[in-house]
Amino acid sequence: MANNTSHPFLDPLWRRVVLIGACAAWCVVELLYGTPMWATLVGAVTVYGAYAYLYAYTPSSRNTDKEG
Repeated sequence: MANNTSHPFLDPLWRRVVLIGACAAWCVVELLYGTPMWATLVGAVTVYGAYAYLYAYTPSSRNTDKEG
């Protein structure tokens, strides 16, 4: 199975930042409710998402192939 993180919906930077921010907020909520296992899992998803969508993201090919 291929790992495809380049989707046209995620090309704008603000959408990727909102996605990572929502995951981080969810992690904080889990910590506040005293569930460290879920906070750890969501924190790991947040870290992976930050790497994949903010550091290693490449724009989709649909956005770069503009004809017309």
